[in-house]
Amino acid sequence: MKSENYTELEPDELFHLMALTRIPRLGSVGVRKLLQHFGKAQAVFHAPLKELTEISGKLIAENIKMFQDFHLVENEIHLCQREGVEILHWFHPDYPFRLLHIPDSPVILFRKGKAGHANGRMIAVVGTRKMTPYGKGFIARFMKDLKIYAPVIVSGLAYGVDIEAHREAMRNGLVTIAVLGTPVYKVYPGIHQAEAEELLDKGGAIYSETWSSEKMDPNFFLRRNRIVAGMTEATIVVESARKGGALTTAEMAMSYNRDVFAVPGRTTDTYSEGTNHLIKTEKARMLTSVDDLVWHLNWPSPTGDSTKQPVQRNLFPELNEDERKIMAYLAEKGASHPDNMAVEMQWPVSKVSNLLLMMELKGVIQALPGRKYELIG
Repeated sequence: MKSENYTELEPDELFHLMALTRIPRLGSVGVRKLLQHFGKAQAVFHAPLKELTEISGKLIAENIKMFQDFHLVENEIHLCQREGVEILHWFHPDYPFRLLHIPDSPVILFRKGKAGHANGRMIAVVGTRKMTPYGKGFIARFMKDLKIYAPVIVSGLAYGVDIEAHREAMRNGLVTIAVLGTPVYKVYPGIHQAEAEELLDKGGAIYSETWSSEKMDPNFFLRRNRIVAGMTEATIVVESARKGGALTTAEMAMSYNRDVFAVPGRTTDTYSEGTNHLIKTEKARMLTSVDDLVWHLNWPSPTGDSTKQPVQRNLFPELNEDERKIMAYLAEKGASHPDNMAVEMQWPVSKVSNLLLMMELKGVIQALPGRKYELIG
């Protein structure tokens, strides 16, 4: 499937592609298999049952042959035209390119707002709905420092961290995108309608894969999280309890091989338990400033100087005996993965990970892409 062959789908082909997404039990992976075999969505609906069964199995093949809800597709197309909503698809030139690289990317994506920013530098900022003053203050400082790099900020328009990320992004002149679990023209929660309109006015957009004919389901918000994680190059978790949607988004981002960052907090704070756990278990990089993000993502300097500024190592750190052994190991071996260090030093991985975290806090080592560590300086 090459997008250059399908950037302008004929109306009938788009109609049938949308219809495929309404087939019970046929997900995006199944649609992809059918298109790879038949070439076009229209051909799928005209294929014999036997051939469909060979590709998708008997149950899905029968569901395709018995499908009668074409009126839902007609209604959705008319509604999108009335509401000024664009219908994006895998082959559309404006479909977010990072989203194409995840296995469960939505076949159809609805968008309200301007084009031209879906393929640029994009960062997801997520977190608890019960944001604390600590989280609010961090977002304000972070967005202020981030504006010189001009990324697009992506979040879910929900209470707490999400809406604060949108607000602070706009306050600092950054374009922001909201991904909804509801249809794009039905903002939820409704109290954030003003922010939704403002972000559209300021060049942002609203995305969703939810149809108007779908009944409200809490799972839509979990489904939405994969779009947030999939369309961005990195996900930042600002605050989270040990369980929550933000951690689900982080897990999805990790499964897509995207960078995940977490803001550390006090061990006694409920809404830092999730972020601290992500850092402790090495599922996320610790984020204390914009510099951490810029270094790990290798963003060039906004002044045009693409060279990284060297990080000054603390020349007289207070290291215990085990930390000095780690330091000697890295001095000899160079950048190393914690698992390899644990094997060669005959220590538990948990011990090595904890030592590395403490040494990073002391300014002796720094984390690299691929979960490796090296001495600073």
